[in-house]
Amino acid sequence: MMDEDLAHYAVSEAIRLGFEYAEARLQMDRAIMVGMTNGLHDVPVSAESVGIGIRGIYRGAMGFVSTNSLGRDSVADALKRLRKTLEVVSSTGKGERIRLSDEEVLTANWSADERTRFEDLDLDQLSKSLKDFDRIASASQKIKQRVIRLRASLQLKYLVTSEGTIVRSRVPRFLLMGFLTAYDSSDIAQRFVELGGSGGPEVLERIHVAERFKEEVETIDKIVGRRASIKEGKYDVIVGPEVAGIMAHESIGHPFEADRIRGREGAQGGESYVRDLESPVIGSKEAFISDDPTIPFSYGFFLFDEEGVKARKKELVKEGKINELLHNRETAGEMGIKSNASARASSYAVEPIIRMSNTFVEPGSWSLDEMLREVNDGIFIKSFMEWNIDDRRLNQRYVGFEVYRIENHELKEPVKGTIIETTTPNLWGRLYARSRDLEFVAATCGKGDPEQGVPVWTGGPYLLFKDLPIKVR
Repeated sequence: MMDEDLAHYAVSEAIRLGFEYAEARLQMDRAIMVGMTNGLHDVPVSAESVGIGIRGIYRGAMGFVSTNSLGRDSVADALKRLRKTLEVVSSTGKGERIRLSDEEVLTANWSADERTRFEDLDLDQLSKSLKDFDRIASASQKIKQRVIRLRASLQLKYLVTSEGTIVRSRVPRFLLMGFLTAYDSSDIAQRFVELGGSGGPEVLERIHVAERFKEEVETIDKIVGRRASIKEGKYDVIVGPEVAGIMAHESIGHPFEADRIRGREGAQGGESYVRDLESPVIGSKEAFISDDPTIPFSYGFFLFDEEGVKARKKELVKEGKINELLHNRETAGEMGIKSNASARASSYAVEPIIRMSNTFVEPGSWSLDEMLREVNDGIFIKSFMEWNIDDRRLNQRYVGFEVYRIENHELKEPVKGTIIETTTPNLWGRLYARSRDLEFVAATCGKGDPEQGVPVWTGGPYLLFKDLPIKVR
């Protein structure tokens, strides 16, 4: 167990050293991963890290320090080093004084639901589940190489701030990863599958991981070797929830991070087109995009962020207009508003920065059949194989994996090499309809320097776009 008194000591020592504000986050991460490659077991991997991250404001400058040496002397030395660094920073007089947003002081204990605790996991049971997934993939005659991983993790955190906030959390997570390579004749395809959520091992059943993985394998058998080519041009395009999710995550979620808009991320992950917009309108009236960490069992689940702010749903885009950005206490304080609990950190050793959680397109009122009846000549892109986007999140492309021709309102033969290549305003400006469905896939979102990978969900309903440019490779 973690020594929670050490976090309280770190905060009180920081204040004694003259810090105007301090927060200490004790964090323990444990993970077990089992894997198989083409039916052969890989060596199981077990990892654990534990340490304390301390962030403070001194003479108006904010800094971060961490240590995995969990003693009072080590914490005191770390704080002295941090103060010395911030003395130099503040003496230059070039930076603005940090002002954090005023937030509720609270005490909270929260966790993800789990019937079977991580500590009670049976490695044999985990290996049995892995074999079941490998058996599903091995049933395909077209899959020539399969790499399957099953990862179980536990994250424990204890946050204390000098304002009096105390938050304790416990989040177990489970993730299935499958990298499948298939070919038939001259048609070669690769598919990376990630399915997971927060909770005990029963979460894999709750979100129907086995059934969804089996559908992926059956899709490969159905389309590989049968995919035709199409001509480039403009088409009415229906995309599935997986494609809707990556579009929302990359072209809306990342550029709506307030630290990116203010230029802090420019050297690491790029900037944002939002900074240069003259109008809040970035899409049609059908564009509704949200980020919600409070969805039960979601992979990006949390109820309080790393700054002790209570999480809530963020409505980023409403009726095609920018409605809200992703904020931590620093960017919210700069703008004179409240934080919307978007501060996350992947481990004790890195500072909390603005991150997404579960970013998705809101469902609408259409059915998929009704959408098909709207399309005479078009494309249905159910899933993607790869994506690319520029560092301002403006120009982008999505390469389809499971794709079908639509003729006379009906799905026809599968096609290959289909690419949506467009800009963010053109993409969302051509959104015509949203289905009533809402589905998610798991992902690990990267950002920061050093790089931080945090668990997220991406998703949405089926979307119908009018006259989207389609390229072919």
